[in-house]
Amino acid sequence: MKKYPNKQFWISGLLLILCTITILAWQNEPNSARIKKALDSFKVEPGMRIELMVAEPLVIDPVAIAFDEDRHMYVVEDRGYPDPAEGGLPTKLGRIALLKDTNGDGKYDKRTEFATGLTYPNGIIPWKGGVFITCSPDIFYLKDTDGDGIADVKKVALTGFFATQTAQIRMAYPILGLDGWVYVTAGLNGGNVTSPEHPKRPAVSYTQADGRFNPETLEFQVTGGKSQFGLTFDSYGRRFGSSNRHPVMNMVIEPWHLKRNSNLLFNASVQNVSKVEAEAIVYPISRSVTSADFIPKLIGRSHAGTFTAASGLLVYNGTALSPAHQGNVFICESAQNLVQRQVMKPDGVSFKTELPYTEREFVSSTDEWFRPVSLQHGPEGALYIVDMHRKVIDHPAYVPEEARGGLDWEGGKSDGRIYRVVREGFKDSEANKRPKLSSGSSVVQLVTALSSAEEWDRATAHRLLLERKDKASVTLLRKTATESVRPEGRTRALWLLNSLGTLDIATEKNALADKVSGVREQAVLLAEGLSTQHPELVQALISAAGDEAIRVRFNSALVLGSLDGPGVEDALAKVAAKDGADQWVRAAVLSGIEKRMPAFLTSLRKQANPNPTAFASVMQDLGRLYGTGGSVADSRILFQDVLSSSGNPEWRIATILGLADGVSGRVTEFGTSPKGLLYAIQGENVSSTDRAALDNFIGRLSSISGNPAESTRLRVLAASLLGYTNYDQAQAALQKMLVPTSPPELLRVVVASLTRLNDARGAVLLTEKQAWSSYTPTLKAAVIGSLVSKPVFANELFTAIEKGTIKGAEISSGDRVRLMRDKDPKISERANILFKELEGGDRMKVYHEYRKILNDNPDAAAGKAVYQMACSACHTYLGQGGKVGPDLSGVKSQPAEALLLHIVVPNYEVLPAYQTVLITTKDNRSFSGRIMNETENSMTIRTAFGTDESILRRNIATLTNSGLSLMPDGLEQSMSKQDMVNLIAYLKAGK
Repeated sequence: MKKYPNKQFWISGLLLILCTITILAWQNEPNSARIKKALDSFKVEPGMRIELMVAEPLVIDPVAIAFDEDRHMYVVEDRGYPDPAEGGLPTKLGRIALLKDTNGDGKYDKRTEFATGLTYPNGIIPWKGGVFITCSPDIFYLKDTDGDGIADVKKVALTGFFATQTAQIRMAYPILGLDGWVYVTAGLNGGNVTSPEHPKRPAVSYTQADGRFNPETLEFQVTGGKSQFGLTFDSYGRRFGSSNRHPVMNMVIEPWHLKRNSNLLFNASVQNVSKVEAEAIVYPISRSVTSADFIPKLIGRSHAGTFTAASGLLVYNGTALSPAHQGNVFICESAQNLVQRQVMKPDGVSFKTELPYTEREFVSSTDEWFRPVSLQHGPEGALYIVDMHRKVIDHPAYVPEEARGGLDWEGGKSDGRIYRVVREGFKDSEANKRPKLSSGSSVVQLVTALSSAEEWDRATAHRLLLERKDKASVTLLRKTATESVRPEGRTRALWLLNSLGTLDIATEKNALADKVSGVREQAVLLAEGLSTQHPELVQALISAAGDEAIRVRFNSALVLGSLDGPGVEDALAKVAAKDGADQWVRAAVLSGIEKRMPAFLTSLRKQANPNPTAFASVMQDLGRLYGTGGSVADSRILFQDVLSSSGNPEWRIATILGLADGVSGRVTEFGTSPKGLLYAIQGENVSSTDRAALDNFIGRLSSISGNPAESTRLRVLAASLLGYTNYDQAQAALQKMLVPTSPPELLRVVVASLTRLNDARGAVLLTEKQAWSSYTPTLKAAVIGSLVSKPVFANELFTAIEKGTIKGAEISSGDRVRLMRDKDPKISERANILFKELEGGDRMKVYHEYRKILNDNPDAAAGKAVYQMACSACHTYLGQGGKVGPDLSGVKSQPAEALLLHIVVPNYEVLPAYQTVLITTKDNRSFSGRIMNETENSMTIRTAFGTDESILRRNIATLTNSGLSLMPDGLEQSMSKQDMVNLIAYLKAGK
């Protein structure tokens, strides 16, 4: 029989023909006409105008730019992008171009090939007449010493950055901080970093984290953050990054602060400043498609109408826009041909952003080839936009092999554009009125420029003064640090004095009293280094703990945590009592008390009129620190002290809950009791009065947790603590709350407490048929997580599956495999009987079987109920649902076949961020989930039922990355075929 190509083949062929026709027409179009068409395609914010500064052939495939002090433009050209999808040798097409304006008209007209033969360069920063270039696995230093515009010095400054993943996700984006260090992004990668110039230094090994290096000594350090392609600082040294669907992230705390306390479970470093994922809305005017529109493998990754490729962010502080734009953050969205503006405002210790308008963008284009990837301040104050200008910006590694042939990976490889945006009416003559910096500028000119209204002037002068280290600048810098009319100038002068080793006590004290809180923030950080020679600064820092600005108080806690002296504990306690409800403040305070917990506790208890929520939150974390790292004697003193206290029950319950959480990993030291962990903590040698006090306290827990008149927060704390008693004491209260009318957060805690009690009767209670049928999807996921976490629960799980109460397909593949391989033969044998078919079946066969019925009378309205039952516990859709798996709000653009594929074959491809990690602890607990944060001390995983579990590394017995999804295989067994059709129709409807 003659075989004909299928419909997909014909569609692909037609698309290829259309692409070819388009490319040929484009290639034959004059360059001037194409550039005019590109300019006509822009829509910019009213009152602004966009201008072309450079185009091909002067620039090709630009991804980053930097201006040196003489206003020459260095351009990083990633001509080899995309690198081979699956292995193969890297190309060496990358270049650095040096552009100059030879006639003074403000336009660049001369190009020099500054450097060639690079693989995939992606970032640049000037330094001492040359430039550092990020090009994994290396950071190069390049310099032209003979004036011909070509680098004759090329050396590897640092090496060992991982280059095993695609060129799209590598270390990048170097930027100079106020402290004189050059910061770089993680690129979702890591490294074993060394410097060939310092061969005796040990390698710095790290996974996904941002970093920094000293441009003089080439020392490398790991910092907070996981940025992909974009770093920026505001005027006061606060650092921000971006990563695909997280447009603006603030790096709040550094790992060296968290590392101080080895018992601290807190391991986050980043606050999302902007809205993220499905809520990170953009307003494209092009018809460009994102990966999720046509690539099944990226079902959870890219979504049209929301940020999918956030990069190149910049906190703008130039003068060529308007005063209202200063301090705003601008973000590139290359996949949808736009640049977004967000207005940034303080939000506690960190910040939040808002859109200044809706239904339009700062810059957008109908031209699908407009690919903005990075932003920069211009010397005249403009906002510069680097346009890589490609037909396809994505990487073939993220595209199924069968779809790659229909995409134009070469389109635009001979092009590149650099634009600038200024306000209407702006003239370059305005900028020319300012004194121009240059390589010949004097020290006086450079120090004066620190107080310029223009960010480029301030930053360039700072760098040059840092490079020169001219002691003649010291007197001028001290004067600027105290008298500059601009707080930004005072801040830079302070840091430069510090870098020169000449920051004196008088200047520092003046800065600590500055009228602008941003200056005081930095002065507090600088005081730490000076306090060794000037102990009186410790008292100034103690005073800063009472500052009116929360970020000054936060920084004072960070610094005081590394200092000793009278009043330090009182100051830390003062900050905790006022601001401890903020997780960042708690982390700052508690990171610095490991060796002085009793003194801190005494100071905290003495604080007058503390914020009740802050006090309870700090006491809970402090109790956990005692339980995790305090002595048994001190922990028992705390326990008895809290038990005998009176007053607000919230802080008392919270403290003992934290203590029990910490002790749960040290049960061998505290001993055991048949009545539960709380009794073991109290100890055996206690009076009948003390024992009665504990009995009464537990009775109070039961009363509070079951009383709807109490606040949900207090009920949650009480119900959590019941999990550390015993089943006979807690069962009645917990069962009473296990009803649909209880608040969702309380229900999750009830399940967790039943799990902690580790009594098979709890599993029977959780799997009772009537109760199971009343669970919401989220609660059902929590119960399943409970049943697979404890060996004593496993047999009840198996019994429930055999009875048909629970379907085997509702258990994730990772958990099924773990149970099938359990070291207890009674568990593994039953698991193999129940799960063998699910784990051994041909999932693609199921996919092809269901694919045949996709168009059989789909009912989107009916699919909503299926979604709520089967998917909502883990996935967000249209703003509702869990945050365990990928957000599905943009999947309406996916083909129905792609949605089906990922539902019935969830392990078809699992993005690294969503791969399941299986952890067992030394106290015989089991967890499965995806890693959210980690430090040297601890890691946090998000479980299948949406809770975050933090675990000290020293308490981990085994850790395995399964590579599998948390989503279970065999989900189709929990619904009818018509349900599946309706579910997909609902997801496709997008409403």
